[in-house]
Amino acid sequence: MKRVSKKINKLYIFKEKLILILLIATIPIKSQNLSLQECIDLGLENNPSVKIIINQEQIAKNNHSYEPFLPTLGATGRLNNSNTDGKRIDASGAEREFNDVKSSTLSAGLNLSWTIFDGLGMFANYKKTTILLSTSEIRTRQTVENLVMNISNNYYRILVQHHRLQAAEKTLVLSKERFRIIDEKVNIGSASGLERHQARLDLNADSSNVMIQKELLQNLYIQLNALLNIDLTRSMYISDTILLGTPLLLSELELETKEYNTAIIASQLGIDLTMEDLRAARAARFPTINFSSGYSYNRSETPSSIMTFNESTGFNYGFDVSIPIFNGFQINRTIKNTKIELENQKLSQEETELILMTDLHTLYNTYSSYIRMVDFENESMAVTIFNLELALERYELGALSGLDFREFQISYLNAVDRLLSAMYQAKANELSLLIICGRMDEFLERIGN
Repeated sequence: MKRVSKKINKLYIFKEKLILILLIATIPIKSQNLSLQECIDLGLENNPSVKIIINQEQIAKNNHSYEPFLPTLGATGRLNNSNTDGKRIDASGAEREFNDVKSSTLSAGLNLSWTIFDGLGMFANYKKTTILLSTSEIRTRQTVENLVMNISNNYYRILVQHHRLQAAEKTLVLSKERFRIIDEKVNIGSASGLERHQARLDLNADSSNVMIQKELLQNLYIQLNALLNIDLTRSMYISDTILLGTPLLLSELELETKEYNTAIIASQLGIDLTMEDLRAARAARFPTINFSSGYSYNRSETPSSIMTFNESTGFNYGFDVSIPIFNGFQINRTIKNTKIELENQKLSQEETELILMTDLHTLYNTYSSYIRMVDFENESMAVTIFNLELALERYELGALSGLDFREFQISYLNAVDRLLSAMYQAKANELSLLIICGRMDEFLERIGN
């Protein structure tokens, strides 16, 4: 439980490594932009899954009380009226009839019951509510982490798709320029109609590609809007740059994952909960001592009875002791089964830690690879842009064929795609690593800068 109660209050100091995407947008994005932090705030405020888990946590808080240690107090009351006909014969043989005799009975009381000792089972039950509350808090944290991660991934996908669209639009502008040049050459007789037809085909292909990229972008906005629980048709509110933070160290990630990962903490809470079940099962072997007390009032009127009126009040108290002697070995079976469940919980924690460490190492290897890829893809991007601009000049001068110019366009699009993919994968894996090791503070810092 010491591990569970630790709070992550450290703020990690880091220097951002700036890697910009070298793309020239032909059409700027005009809208009231939302930052990733603002999107996360919207999601946490509006997403139904977060509201549900918070309500469930509130239920766990309500259930966590000192109820196992407290007495129970109840009140009872009863009023009974009757109209009867009757006949009575006394010892001398005299007979007397009673017609429409009204009788009434009134009773009331207070009863208190208090378990003083039950083999310490009450302490186990109280501890269980404490663990269940901690488990609910961890589930809330897991839900928040998952939502934050999903919003971040969708945010960066949209950002990448914006740049893909811009690259497609730039390619379309170049194809239009290519078609204009070849059309003029055909008109003056310096080029063939076949080249113009090929330029038209490439122009149509680029126009279709722009439409496809717009469709993909709108679909990504719909997915993000669903996470934020806002108008699904809203779009074009993201314009940002992917920034990679200082490289993460695997040794630090391993230590912090074992200490702060929510899945590992939840598995430890499962062990703690089963241990309290074992304590409660063992408590059934001990005697149970209850203190009971009460106050009662009784009043009755029966005219046809020998005793026509009776009233009594009184206070009572006492102790009840119950001792388990034999119940078909049920207690022993419960204890044995709980011990097996405890062993299963420990094995489950071991398995959870193994899976997380495997995921951590896999993510880190992928993260490291993409960090290295960003450097040379960034360099390749700059070279591709330079080559494309140079190819356009040569094409205008007639020193480069249309097919060769098309190859430079395709090379540009491929370079854009590789760079964007590397940037996205590096950032997504960076954030995933921070989530796994429980560094939410640093996560928010890195997306906020």
